[in-house]
Amino acid sequence: MQYANTGGKLMTKSKIILSFIAAALTILITLPAFAMEGRVFKTKLPNGLTVLIEEEHFAPVVAVEMWVSVGGADETDAEAGLSHVFEHMLFKGTAKRKVGEIANAVESVGGEINAYTSFDKTVYHLAVPSRHFSTGLDIISDAIQNSSFDPQELKKELEVVLEELRMNDDSPARGLYKTLFAKSYSAHPYRRPVIGYEKVISGLNRDTILKFFKKWYVPNNMTLVITGDVSAKDALKAITEEFANFTPAPDPHTARPTEPPQKSLRAEALTQEIKEAHVGLAYHIPELRHPDTYAIDVMAGILGGGASSRLYKKLKMETNAVHSVSAYAMSLKEPGLFMVTSTLDAKDIEKAVPELLYEIKTLGLKGPTPEEMVRIKTNLESDFIYSRETMEGLASKLGHYETIAGSYEYETEYLEGVRRVTPEDVRRVVNTYLIDDNLTFAAILPKADKAVVSNESAAKFVNAANAKVAAETAKVKDTAATTKIKLENGITLIVKEAHENPIVSFYAAFPGGLRFETPVKNGIGNFTANMLTKGTNRLTREELAREIEGLAGGISGFSGWNSTGASGKFLSSNFDKGLSLFADIIINPSFPSAEVEKQRKDILASIKSQEDSLPSYTFKLLYKSLYKQHPYGMPAVGTKETISSLKREDLINRHEELFVPERMVLVIVGDVNADYAVKKVKALFNGFKYKNGALKTPLIEKITRGIKNTGDTKEKAQVNVGMGFGGAAIGTSDSYALKVLTEVLAGQGGRLFINLRDKESLAYSVSAFSREGVDPGVFGLYIACAPDKKDVAIAALLNELKKITTEKVTSEELNRAKNALIGNYEIGLQETSSRSSDMANNELYGLGYGYNLVYPKKIEAVTAEDVLKAGQKYITLDSYVISIVGPAGSRQEKAK
Repeated sequence: MQYANTGGKLMTKSKIILSFIAAALTILITLPAFAMEGRVFKTKLPNGLTVLIEEEHFAPVVAVEMWVSVGGADETDAEAGLSHVFEHMLFKGTAKRKVGEIANAVESVGGEINAYTSFDKTVYHLAVPSRHFSTGLDIISDAIQNSSFDPQELKKELEVVLEELRMNDDSPARGLYKTLFAKSYSAHPYRRPVIGYEKVISGLNRDTILKFFKKWYVPNNMTLVITGDVSAKDALKAITEEFANFTPAPDPHTARPTEPPQKSLRAEALTQEIKEAHVGLAYHIPELRHPDTYAIDVMAGILGGGASSRLYKKLKMETNAVHSVSAYAMSLKEPGLFMVTSTLDAKDIEKAVPELLYEIKTLGLKGPTPEEMVRIKTNLESDFIYSRETMEGLASKLGHYETIAGSYEYETEYLEGVRRVTPEDVRRVVNTYLIDDNLTFAAILPKADKAVVSNESAAKFVNAANAKVAAETAKVKDTAATTKIKLENGITLIVKEAHENPIVSFYAAFPGGLRFETPVKNGIGNFTANMLTKGTNRLTREELAREIEGLAGGISGFSGWNSTGASGKFLSSNFDKGLSLFADIIINPSFPSAEVEKQRKDILASIKSQEDSLPSYTFKLLYKSLYKQHPYGMPAVGTKETISSLKREDLINRHEELFVPERMVLVIVGDVNADYAVKKVKALFNGFKYKNGALKTPLIEKITRGIKNTGDTKEKAQVNVGMGFGGAAIGTSDSYALKVLTEVLAGQGGRLFINLRDKESLAYSVSAFSREGVDPGVFGLYIACAPDKKDVAIAALLNELKKITTEKVTSEELNRAKNALIGNYEIGLQETSSRSSDMANNELYGLGYGYNLVYPKKIEAVTAEDVLKAGQKYITLDSYVISIVGPAGSRQEKAK
């Protein structure tokens, strides 16, 4: 979901006095017992509220999270989805803060707030600049203790939840997940979707809500997690005061129904109006705290964790039978599922699924290689290190282990358990859990292909895999400083030392992307960028993937609107090897013919599947209609025609045209000495000397007058509507005013969210955006709603646009928008990878690598008059594009 609010009762003066006294006494009682265990402070207040605090001062940010130990699995059938409803309702007003004011209060100090629900927990989380910690804590406290649950707001929000449910029903990926759980479980409540069912949600009332709230939302059923730039003792004092009057209650938990052992293969196939098939395998596995969890996670990594995994190499790279494949363990509070999911053409299911099952069975037969064991263990351990890059990551990890595993210290136990896993342990868990009688097979198929999957075909797939295994068995028996320099070959090198975590990130950017593409070769930038990691003059694709993942790192190419290049991230202990591989893929990509064809097939599959994502497809049509001549109107991935026609030589030439050292900006951020990094870069990039002349920049396109309608018919539950206007260019004075205007409309405290979602319940998803380019970009709106609400929704959007172009925004709205933009920007720069990309792009676009210090000042300088002028300049209500994608008949109404 995308936001949160609460409500409550006013306290009398006498109660306030008593509250103050109780808080003081609580502090005296609690503080002495408060001790630091490792890096984490943990205590339990007298009312039972568990508190975890971890001080980290590498960024001026603090995360505040309340973990409530109730989720979808704690509900009865008649309550299915109720926990998720609280995720929505808890931020819908208190006595202190009315509807919309909680999100507004957070965004007004530059923070972010959100919530989510799972089977075993409901989490309310926010991140704010640390100078506003008291505000963030007060908001979480107010929401948890004082929610009002206004009947009218409940009625409206239930409509929003129903829209979210319909949106989920339109997603084949979510449909697959829902089907796997529903079919795998017959008794345990994990069989029900967390979001619930339409019939249950429609019948909820305030009495039901309050009864559930009083039962579960009690301090002894909650864990408060604070991570970031705070004093632990000061934070505890504030927490104790905030929750002094929070009264405990009896433990609400009862034993959940036990799932009986699965005794035979199960299969289920559903259809949607899609072009790409989604298939999944699910096997029952133990709960998170079971000692087999460590080996199961290693098994998951070997089978489906990355480009070096067995399933990816076999099904994706060797046979090209699938578009994507992954494997992961859903280790829950109670026995969960090991899942393998894949997307592919329906015609390839009969070939792909037996091969997938064969790879699983082969791992159980032969076990993993030593290299696989080292690589996966390294990757699992590095995940914990990378999670420490943000305060939100720290808080999420602590909360998860404390509530689901029973102790935040399970992290240490888990890592030690992973280190102890042997190849034989992996073989054992494969042969214990990934067996035929424990398997559930599910598929979401295009409507014409339902016959491809059935109980009989699933059994056939299993038998084919077993026969192949039998044949194989028979054979066997037979810093803080920033350095900027210009290298001799023209590369601009920037190194930013940051030693708070043992991580280093690279980002190399060149002018490129869509801006330099033609209709004849649309998609060549994306194609070329994707090929960077598919082999070099020294390493094959497989060798490269194995080396990268063996270092617990990642490298990928990119191509956007205005730039192209590559990014990388490694543990700092692997800096030398990581940078060497990074240089190799930039300077020496080999574009192997076989890999080109595999990538071509992938891109064509992606183009085909884009239409299954209604938001993406809606905007694809919008951009195409908005930009008739400029390259920004083309899809980044290209078209079926252009991708089919591109040759290997085209990609090689494109690489030589764009990857020119004189135009390259290379940024390194992280735990590395700047002088050492400069020395290594000089040695590795010394031979990089392409020089292919100037690039031809496109002409600026003037948006034509008039209202243009575009769209398509899709038999889905919702209508997706996009509206687009000509926008501003990067770094112009208009761009800052337009960003502020967009934030006034968007965000959880914005006009669209409050008026169209909160008040009118027109949609679950509604937003505004401003996308700047080196050339003028796009300002736009988006809403997804039920077909019968479409006309009202469009009229409401136009009404909001009319108001913001005729009336100045209020000072409160202006300040909220500014603080939200600045705060979100600051929060977004916590990770080294985010800082490296931000610095590189800013330098490339002429803003300077230190633009992160300039941007907040530019936003702060925007006035209400600037916002009004920007609205009047860019939001032309007689000239825009409206794109509508939905069921038949939803495009008949013309824009007004």
